[in-house]
Amino acid sequence: MAPNLPEQSVPAVQRGHEIFDLDMTFMRWFSLSIVVLLIVTAAAAFALLNGFRIPRPATRPVPAAEGSAPVAALQSTPQEDLRAYRRAKTAALEGYHWIDRGAGVVQIPIERAMELVAAERAAPQPAQSEPVHAPAAARGRTR
Repeated sequence: MAPNLPEQSVPAVQRGHEIFDLDMTFMRWFSLSIVVLLIVTAAAAFALLNGFRIPRPATRPVPAAEGSAPVAALQSTPQEDLRAYRRAKTAALEGYHWIDRGAGVVQIPIERAMELVAAERAAPQPAQSEPVHAPAAARGRTR
């Protein structure tokens, strides 16, 4: 390097400086292609998603037939109906009811049924040689 030359007249490589190697036109084209690719991908996804939708024909309300049941609607205060439902279920579980009077089938409360099963398992089993007959009052089956 010549000692008396000004810095601007000597190339940057000879002065010991780095030069900018990246071609900016390539970066511009690359960035533009990425943007175009994103737009094309978004347009294709939009077209495909709308293409998969099944068009539904316009429906007209069907007039209700005479004597048909009305459509169920939501209740504004269903608490009383829920209480009545629970009372009916509790009465069915805790009360005595005939299931089949002719066959002698009755429904007994759950607590009583558990007591009978526990007493039956705690009682000693009769010998196999003796036939066991239920008393006349207890011949009905329970459910």
